Amino acid sequence: MNILAIGPHPDDIEFGCGGTLLGYAGKRNKIYLLVMTKGEHGGNAKLRESEQKKSTALIKAELFWGGYKDTQIPLGKDSINTIEKIIKIVKPDIIFTPYFNDTHQDHRNVSQATITATRYIHNVLFYEVPTTVDFSPTSIFVDIGKVLEEKMNLLKAHRSQVFATKVAGLSILDSAHSTAIFRGYQNRVKYAEGFVPLRLSLNI
Repeated sequence: MNILAIGPHPDDIEFGCGGTLLGYAGKRNKIYLLVMTKGEHGGNAKLRESEQKKSTALIKAELFWGGYKDTQIPLGKDSINTIEKIIKIVKPDIIFTPYFNDTHQDHRNVSQATITATRYIHNVLFYEVPTTVDFSPTSIFVDIGKVLEEKMNLLKAHRSQVFATKVAGLSILDSAHSTAIFRGYQNRVKYAEGFVPLRLSLNI
């Protein structure tokens, strides 16, 4: 399959669905990442670009950039067209995108733009990040126990962001690990990622 993950900033994809992407990549599926900004509001743009490239290489994915300024991703025709353009190139079977209820405007706008851009895509799943609000994945989980350490390595590749949580003493690794345990408990496994479907089509 061709799998496309969309993220507003470097490291969003890795937190939300990095384990799932690693699992898919290990089964010879083609992974594509669309990162809409270079995260310059949260650090040095060149450094964060380099970190994203390192993480992308670990997933063995192909990377596209949206070209927008951090904190200024618009919701409208331009951002929708950007996502649609990559969809036409990738022809994805599954798309992962951030959940629409979020305290960060970039996450909200990317999610809403994706909803419109994917109106003819059969499989679209929302993932969570630390700023997500009211996320309740009661039906779709992926067991990431076999790839948890690899997922941590994806986040470690974003070295400048590991302690950029704005919570004293809490690293992004701590947050991702605790989230994996919680979602795993919900799914009756040790570690998992949870998703909320916009649409999910099952082949029989």
